[in-house]
Amino acid sequence: MNQAAIRIALFAISLAFADTAAAQSVDSLWTIRGGSHAGITVRIDVEAASREGRFWRLSKGYGSTRIVGWIPSRLPVAVAFQRGSGISAADSAAFWSTLRLLEADLGMHLFEPATLALGGDPEDVVVVGIRARSGSDGLTLVTWDGFGSLYDARVFLRSRATLHDRRIVTHEMMHALGFGHTTEWASVMTPSYHQVARLTALDVAYAQAAIASRAAAEREDMWSRLALAISREPESFTGYDACEPFSLPVRFPGECTFFPCSAPSASCGAARNTGPLPGR
Repeated sequence: MNQAAIRIALFAISLAFADTAAAQSVDSLWTIRGGSHAGITVRIDVEAASREGRFWRLSKGYGSTRIVGWIPSRLPVAVAFQRGSGISAADSAAFWSTLRLLEADLGMHLFEPATLALGGDPEDVVVVGIRARSGSDGLTLVTWDGFGSLYDARVFLRSRATLHDRRIVTHEMMHALGFGHTTEWASVMTPSYHQVARLTALDVAYAQAAIASRAAAEREDMWSRLALAISREPESFTGYDACEPFSLPVRFPGECTFFPCSAPSASCGAARNTGPLPGR
């Protein structure tokens, strides 16, 4: 990855860090917020995250560079089994047990079970099916737009028995969240290393930083849309009479709901929880 792309990725991550109650430095340290590794501080290396198989996949469309992933406000993402795959209740239970462990490690709710309608093939759903194949135990196909926003994912596992394999399910579902492979640290996302069966502290730190970066980009987009709307108001417009809370469902423990106005929530102080409208 060229230096310009690295600088852009660093800027996106700095937006995410600066928006937390206690800002964390860019390209240096990240203290894990929530989950099984909460409180552990990890040194973040943007170049390492973007080398080789690219744990962080970067999209450079429409004049901006962003880490690929689901739009945070649309999480948790729906997950459904492909109809006719023969997946049993026991298979499903094992699969969802692994997903809940993955969520517990990351410290956030990311997946929600869904059922596909007959003949349905919706976007915004991670569809899991069985496809016998030689070589790899799983194959995940993801699609994203020019802003790096995932909107479709298909996960194919070799057999029903694979649904019971914690490492493989974790690996493929991390792909479904937008993450790639890495050989930079001991990771469940290392393609040929089979001794790591769940997310490590480094996996969690880099994943949290990526999701925070996408959340910051989404807030930046919201401010841009709001500023544009204000600019189109008639000259007699003096401001909004009421403020509606804007909050992302992916919030780390201790963070506050954000209001694009001046009214704090009941649980957070005004200094941490409020912000002016653009131009105020």
